[in-house]
Amino acid sequence: MNDLKKLQNGSDIRGVALEGVEGEKVNLTPEVCKRIACAFGLWLSKKKGKDFQNLQVSIGNDSRLSAQSLREAAINGLTGMGI
Repeated sequence: MNDLKKLQNGSDIRGVALEGVEGEKVNLTPEVCKRIACAFGLWLSKKKGKDFQNLQVSIGNDSRLSAQSLREAAINGLTGMGI
């Protein structure tokens, strides 16, 4: 859990998703993204007072090379919960 909290930067999530930056360790993997999406789903369910099946979420991305794999991980996390 502490590793996930290290990715928080104000209201954003910041991390290194791809290898290639010297001295930077990859810490924003698809598995981490999936876990964050599940945590978001739990938070949203409580916030809205709705079951997972009654929630809808839109997911977009920018043009980064990691966007597709992280988007798919987030979708898998949310749909796996029934959102």
